[in-house]
Amino acid sequence: NQILPLNSLNDNGMQIGLHPNMTGCQALYDAGKLALVTNAGTLVAPATLNDYRQGSAAIPDNLFSHEDQQMAWQTSAYTMDAAHRRTGWGARMAEAILAAQGRTSISMLVSLNGTNFFQTGTTLLPFRPGPGGTPTFKLGQGTQTKEVSRYTAFRSILNAEYTNLMEDAFADLSNQSIIEADTINAAIQGTSNFPTIPNTGLGEQLRTIAKLVQASGPLGMKRQVFFCATGGFDTHGPQLAGHANLLGGVSSAMKGFQDALDSINMGSNVTTFTASDFNRTFDSNGQGTDHGWGGHHMVMGGAVNGQKLYGGFPDPDITVSGNPLDTGRGRWIPTTSVDQYAATMAKWFGLSDSQIREVLPTIVNFDANLGFMKA
Repeated sequence: NQILPLNSLNDNGMQIGLHPNMTGCQALYDAGKLALVTNAGTLVAPATLNDYRQGSAAIPDNLFSHEDQQMAWQTSAYTMDAAHRRTGWGARMAEAILAAQGRTSISMLVSLNGTNFFQTGTTLLPFRPGPGGTPTFKLGQGTQTKEVSRYTAFRSILNAEYTNLMEDAFADLSNQSIIEADTINAAIQGTSNFPTIPNTGLGEQLRTIAKLVQASGPLGMKRQVFFCATGGFDTHGPQLAGHANLLGGVSSAMKGFQDALDSINMGSNVTTFTASDFNRTFDSNGQGTDHGWGGHHMVMGGAVNGQKLYGGFPDPDITVSGNPLDTGRGRWIPTTSVDQYAATMAKWFGLSDSQIREVLPTIVNFDANLGFMKA
């Protein structure tokens, strides 16, 4: 009776709602700026309970493993021998339209939460400013003579030619990082502080992204792929209080971020989506939940066909004998694949149908457009 009801436009008679701490996402949903994609997860092809029990080719490797399923989500490589498991689909999307992007001051890929599979490419690497702050070069870029001399000397070292390939690569990457940091510092100096975004770990990451979006003109950016993250959802133990705080934190950060984008007239130019390694078990282990499979996700922005639920919703009544999606304890077999989720956004991002098939090879096994993005 505490669940926040959602005023959904779906004509299926289903009543859905959110955790009582997610008032921000409730407001976004009812305003048409948020959509829900249900029971999505890693799949090679549509799968049945029999496929799962027999370990057919449609079933990804190493289900219920955090590291493996994070990699699978972010690369769309669901088997250990997949050819594209070394790159992420975020990076592959960016590389597919790199020529149309034109020359830019910084990388198309920006991570506010360190190294990740999602933004690992063959020709592009993510630039990684610190979350919640402007990237700075720690050697010293002050105005005193010794600081200027030290900075100039170090840049000369990095600009030198090296016969050793590792030394040359290290110098190039370091030099490029300093150049990008200086460029970003100058570009975001006059941007807003975006007071609608909360001062939390996730909020600070989104605040930096909002600043970079506002500075996209001076930076020469037409398209960018950002990555941020928050954790703590692996609730095998006491869950009620922690889960409430986590979901409330995500909700307030997303609402504040969308409000910030709307304030600079970029609310329809940015699409924010959630991703995870897997959902949790539907039943409790006595105190918390354990590793699951298919889960529910949120897509936010002015370009989203919001106030709707997309995908199949599993029957939560796990007492029903023969539930066709329950592999045990409510570990639902996904009815929507990660590649469908990704392909729908890739189309909006500007990729052609052939480029989408190259970026997401298993999409040939599914409907490539779930419909939650506006044309």
